[in-house]
Amino acid sequence: MTLDDVFKRPFFETLPEDFGHDSAFVDNFEIIGVAAPEFADDRGIEHHTLYSEKSAQQLFQLGRRSLGRAEVMVAALIEAAQDLAGFVADYKRQEINARLAEIEASDLSAPEAKKAALQDAARLNKMLDQLDKQVRWTFPQWKVTG
Repeated sequence: MTLDDVFKRPFFETLPEDFGHDSAFVDNFEIIGVAAPEFADDRGIEHHTLYSEKSAQQLFQLGRRSLGRAEVMVAALIEAAQDLAGFVADYKRQEINARLAEIEASDLSAPEAKKAALQDAARLNKMLDQLDKQVRWTFPQWKVTG
């Protein structure tokens, strides 16, 4: 028995009627100003990707219809979020380190200035410690094997 024998009903037909305009999926795309992908038919990722046909054949399991497209989309969105989070964290590290360097180079001869600088440095170092941590998000399991 293949996965196609198990998942017979087209995935796009199982989505709520208001999915395309009233779902967290669509809302989150709207928040960031990106048109949400639509699931209006059973076409697979090969009909939507901007990759060449040859690249698509190498990267995706084609012919998996709307379900396969949704599965690829989940993985792609996770990877995109990981990559963007890394760029944001790198930027923040650079900026925090620049502020720490400014504090080190500043005149701390006045007791009030030294106290404020030490508080700021402690706060900035706490931010760096936060950026060194990994976060974990949980998702429903969406992958199955035969």
